[in-house]
Amino acid sequence: MPLTPRQAAILQVVVKEHTREGVPVASETVAQRSELRVSPATIRNDLAELEQEGYILRPHTSAGAVPSDKAYRFYVESLQEPAPPDTELQATLRYRFRRSQPSLEGWSRVAAQLLADLVHCMAIATLPRALESRWKHLDLVSLQEFLALLVMVLQGTRVAQQLLPLRQPATQDQLNVVANKLNATFGGRSRRELEADLGELEPLEGQAANVAVEMLKADERARFPDYYIDGLRHIFSYPELAAGSRPRDVAELLEDRDLMVEVFGDLPQRGTVHVTIGSEHKSERLRPFSVVFAQYGALEQATGILGIVGPRRMEYPSVIAHVRYLSGFMSELVEGVRGRLP
Repeated sequence: MPLTPRQAAILQVVVKEHTREGVPVASETVAQRSELRVSPATIRNDLAELEQEGYILRPHTSAGAVPSDKAYRFYVESLQEPAPPDTELQATLRYRFRRSQPSLEGWSRVAAQLLADLVHCMAIATLPRALESRWKHLDLVSLQEFLALLVMVLQGTRVAQQLLPLRQPATQDQLNVVANKLNATFGGRSRRELEADLGELEPLEGQAANVAVEMLKADERARFPDYYIDGLRHIFSYPELAAGSRPRDVAELLEDRDLMVEVFGDLPQRGTVHVTIGSEHKSERLRPFSVVFAQYGALEQATGILGIVGPRRMEYPSVIAHVRYLSGFMSELVEGVRGRLP
């Protein structure tokens, strides 16, 4: 059910108040903070409907409203284009970069430090690398009647191989036909492009193609670039992230490169800021967090990631604006040294 303008305005107030205070928001508070000329009773009725639609939660019957992930998504989607930092702050940020070591490592470290301090969350900056693995060439070699060796050449002349148990016996000539068709269809494609559309394939073709996609994923995990982290202290200033097992969840996020690939594996277009909120994450360990990140770098050469990990009640307008500005500035820096990219 689409929200009425009044319900949308009420939800905006609930999100902003909970973001600031971190406690359930009472209907009286909504009445005071909003510009709606309606009674608290009317607001309570609207809050009840918002609860039925899954936009708000209540710790108990008489408690105030807490935004759900659905509410935060509504809020983020309703934001206007955030304004960039003011001219004075832009000058300060650029000065900090000029004072840093003039290298990709130095710039990435400074970007993480600045972003963490600006938005009071944990910031992550990866070094620019060619993150996406691409299918260059595939061979299928017969080993036994029901067993083949899949040999895959990836872009950059890296070679990966894996045994492929066959559901039906196949000769070398039959395997060559399959490999030739797959190379003609998928050669040059990235892992994401393959996952989006493998098309209609015969059983053996599909089996080989799916194994190839998993090999591309494994290659990306193994080559996930080095990264710098700053602002861990800010994470634990939020009570909901400092209690219970949350510190362990944060530690696992920082140490688990597979988890980092899951968080940052689907790169948005450069200039686009990607936001993933709570339950939108595939991994259960990431559900307490929201992630806001953008791609930077030299297109078609190498790209890096600059982003924020924080609570679901983060200040999304400020975070999005600063991630967009700093990722754009980092792109300018990287374009200037594109001939020296790793």
